[in-house]
Amino acid sequence: MEEAEERHQVEIKVYKQKVKHLLYEHQNNLTEMKAEGTVVMKLAQKEHRIQESVLRKDMRALKVELKEQELASEVVVKNLRLKHTEEITRMRNDFERQVREIEAKYDKKMKMLRDELDLRRKTELHEVEERKNGQIHTLMQRHEEAFTDIKNYYNDITLNNLALINSLKVLCVGWAGEAHSACPRMWAAESWGSRPQLSTPTHPVLFIRLFDNAPLISLTEIPK
Repeated sequence: MEEAEERHQVEIKVYKQKVKHLLYEHQNNLTEMKAEGTVVMKLAQKEHRIQESVLRKDMRALKVELKEQELASEVVVKNLRLKHTEEITRMRNDFERQVREIEAKYDKKMKMLRDELDLRRKTELHEVEERKNGQIHTLMQRHEEAFTDIKNYYNDITLNNLALINSLKVLCVGWAGEAHSACPRMWAAESWGSRPQLSTPTHPVLFIRLFDNAPLISLTEIPK
């Protein structure tokens, strides 16, 4: 009985020792786990800080890259606008050049047409002037011929009348001594007619009519 009690006491002691050993190991494990957890947490916090720093750097880099892209886009847009402006200027200059060429072309055509029309007008005027001068020359020749014919005609009449007057003067000389006599009246290109009665003439007077419907004139009024 005592032996059993001793064994039981020994077992209790052994068991207590085991319990103590387990508690010690558990405490050690817990301390190690706490220390390990603290280290892990610190490492995790450090890793987090590192990652946060990296992320912040990446964000800054992204912002810088975005800013650079914006600046590059602005440069590209500016270059495109400049290129577009240059293209518009080139097209405008080309269009103005084409307009000037077309205007010069049609101005040349208009000048040629104007010169041609002016030459045609001058030619037509020259032809009309020549025809007019020809007609004037023809009319002048005809008038000159008619005037010459009339002049010759009246010269012939005048010469004939002067010859008749001279012959009548000679005829009237024989009547110088006769009183109360009348001189015969002569009609141009006609025969002798009746003698008009004179009141008391001292000299015989001859009256003649040079052409039809002309008034009677005396030979004393005709210049010699």
